[in-house]
Amino acid sequence: MLIALVVDPKDNVANLVGTGAHGAAVACRIEGRDEAVNVELREDIPANHKFALADIKAGDPIVKYGLVIGTASGDISLGAHVHVHNMESNRGRGDLESRTSGKRSLLRHQPHSESHRRNTAREYNTL
Repeated sequence: MLIALVVDPKDNVANLVGTGAHGAAVACRIEGRDEAVNVELREDIPANHKFALADIKAGDPIVKYGLVIGTASGDISLGAHVHVHNMESNRGRGDLESRTSGKRSLLRHQPHSESHRRNTAREYNTL
């Protein structure tokens, strides 16, 4: 069985340790609790990425480390991958472009380039 880490009981996402395949069972170890919560992955999850611990509706906060780290940009099902494709971060990211529309500042997601993906993968492999 795969393992995922949950730092705070308020978290609605967990970090997978390693990679996970669609349908795999994951034991989510919650900091400060003896029991684990078991979740079945709804899709393949890349190494050390987040997945949902519960159904998350569009517009709901994404909570990790007990802190809101972003907002769901669409509905996210229990066990689904949580990343830039279905959440907007509320923390600084290099792939967001700020633009102004009236008095509101809007953020638009800019996809990662292929060279960025290769460089990031190379950095992870050297850790």
